[in-house]
Amino acid sequence: MQKQQQRTKIRPSQRMKKRYMLFEYMASDSFERVREALFELGVKPLKLVEFNSQTKKGIVRCERGKESALKTAMTKVDFKPIKTSGTIKKLRSLP
Repeated sequence: MQKQQQRTKIRPSQRMKKRYMLFEYMASDSFERVREALFELGVKPLKLVEFNSQTKKGIVRCERGKESALKTAMTKVDFKPIKTSGTIKKLRSLP
């Protein structure tokens, strides 16, 4: 007999709420350098969702409530925060 594993569902109120931030990278480094610079900011958990090397713009995901810490850390490096949103779709629709 195989023992079925039961998955415990996490309630929506207990899930990590996410915020997405559109940013512009001001330096002319490679994609790998952008990733390294983001993770050196020290805001966790942090994920680079997408980055366009032609426009030097990207979207990063962080926890809700840590947007201001991320924005402050970004301005100390070569990042220019543009907009914060709860959805990626809204950030992609911006000019």
